[in-house]
Order: sequence, then C-alpha cells, then structure tokens
Amino acid sequence: MDLRECYDVVIVGSGPAGAGAARALTDSGLKVLIAERHELPRFKMCSGIVFPSGRKFIADNFGNIPDKVLSSPELVRGNRIYPSIDAPSFDAPFAVFDSEEGMEAEGLNTSRSELDYWLCSQSDAHLVGGHCFEDFELADGETVVHLQNGDDRVSVRTKFLIGADGTLSQVRMRAFPGFDDSIGLIPNYEEFYLADIDLAPGWLHLFLDRSITGYFATVFHDEGTIQVVTGVHRQEPVREYFQAFRSHLEARHGLVVKEELASHGIGLTDMSAQKNYCLGSGDLLLVGEAGGFLRGGEGITSALTSGKAAGEAILESLASGRPAIEHFRELAAPELRICEMVHERLSAALGFNVFKRPLE
Repeated sequence: MDLRECYDVVIVGSGPAGAGAARALTDSGLKVLIAERHELPRFKMCSGIVFPSGRKFIADNFGNIPDKVLSSPELVRGNRIYPSIDAPSFDAPFAVFDSEEGMEAEGLNTSRSELDYWLCSQSDAHLVGGHCFEDFELADGETVVHLQNGDDRVSVRTKFLIGADGTLSQVRMRAFPGFDDSIGLIPNYEEFYLADIDLAPGWLHLFLDRSITGYFATVFHDEGTIQVVTGVHRQEPVREYFQAFRSHLEARHGLVVKEELASHGIGLTDMSAQKNYCLGSGDLLLVGEAGGFLRGGEGITSALTSGKAAGEAILESLASGRPAIEHFRELAAPELRICEMVHERLSAALGFNVFKRPLE
C-alpha cells in the first residue's frame, strides 16, 4: 500500500503504545500513519501477559480481546517469587501491585504478535510494516519523517510525531542526542523450549538470587513451551548468567529440555525506576518505553495508557494552539504516578527495587 506524502500524525512503532495513540485519534478526521520497522504481525520478546489493569483498559477502549489472540494457559494469577536459591517461594497475586476498582483478579496470556496487530487494527490509522524510522527534520513548520523500506527511502510530512518505538527508541535518540547516556540498560536473553519442569503453569515465576541473574529471571508456560529469561547489567555477561539460571532450573526444578526452539535478546531500561523520563518536546511525543513508562517489569498497560494520553494531547493541541507536549505532560502525569507507585509496592514486597540492584 502506497504512503501519502503528508499525514497529520506519524506514529513510529506498532506496539501497544502506538496502538493506544492511534485508537485515541480514531474518528477524529486526522490522517494517521503507524510505521513499523518489522513486517506484520511483528515478533516481540515478551511473556504476553496482559495484567488485570491492562485487561480493563483494553476492554474499555478496544473491546474484548478475541479468542484468536489468547494463548494457553489463558489465565495468569500473578508472580511466584523465589527470593534466593535456598529460601522458600511466596506468591504475589496481581492485586499486590496492580489493583484498581473494577478489575479482574487474573491476567490474560496472549500472543504478543497477534495482540499488537489486533490492537492497531482497531483504529482507522494507515498501518504499514517494513518501514524503518531513519531520521526526521523540521521544515516550513512541519516535520519531515524519513523511513527506509528495503532499498527505498520514503519521506512523509507531518504536524505531529509520536515515538512509540520501545526501549532503544530511535526517535528518542535522534530528538535528544546524549539522553541515552543517562540510561541504565538491562540486557535480557531468553530461550524457548519444549520441556518438562516442576513449576506450575498460570504463574510468572520470578527468581531474584544474584548468582543466577543481574536483576531478575523468569520462567513462564506458554502454548506448551517453556520461556526462560534472565536480565543483567550492561557490563555483565548475559549468556553466562543465563547458563547459571538454566543449570539451577535443571538441578532444583526438574527442567528437562527436549528441544530448543528459539532464542532472543532485548533490552530494558531503568528509566521508570530512576524517574528519568523523556516525554518529548513541542509536537514530538514519546510514549511507552520510549518515554520511560513502565510499571515495574510490566509495560503493556503503561504503553497503552501513555499512548492514549499522547493521542488526546494532540487533539487538545489542535483545539488550543499550544504545543502538544504541554497537554501531554498533564495527561501523562497520572500514569507516571502509577509507575512510581508500582515500583514502591514491588520494593516493599521484595525488600528492594530490582531495577536498582548494584553491579557485583
């Protein structure tokens, strides 16, 4: 599908943050483009758990998640936490850190690629895959966004630009050179197995012992597979920690790998834990993890909420004539407070903030 030369809003990234912004702009009459670097539906390294607050937000703003998006086991009860190798585990249902009036007690297990694609399809935005953000420039009161589609460079003009392109946001890096030097990067590595393990499905198993993870490690059952993940400081060897975690699971929790299916890497940041947000400037807005929105280790709800705030900020900007960032700061403030509250609750439950663990 060919792109127009001009859009009112260009959203970079087709995850929940981009979908939340596009949904808020639906039926506004504005021409909206969602540009995704990967072909669609895109893969996203994530458990796919939609927390109860995310379930409520999606139901209120998008409708019920269709069955084709759900994975098994369908319901997730919360975290089962293993504070150290020798200490007993304890359960932290979602209500411990994710509690609002009218929410269900359980989260939903979804396919992230299908969830993201469905969320974006609930807007009237023009959605394109295979278009990688390269750069932008200001010209004649507009923003010219440069995208790479294979060997072709495509440029589109827009009034508003939303960076919804995740942890390592290229929009953020281009708009705020040097800001990323202030960010603590947390590399994560995961492997998917066909395997047996003595850990119950329906929980996100969270391991904290410093000998097997730099921050936290997880195990999750999904569609008959076992997802094993660990995260470390940027300076630490993630593969060595992962192997230590896998060996621990084999020795203590009966992990028997029958087939290794896939492996992936991704980065998290400490932006939310350190209150080091980057919301944008003028008519450029950063949402989801690009802006630092993260409720502890859960990003879907915060992405959706901050995306909606950005879409609403654009509509208010058009009505007031003021830059969108002025409205976005006000509209995003409640979500930032929730992010900080969740970090406080997690710290109280665990005894420390896992995103601030010192380097050993």
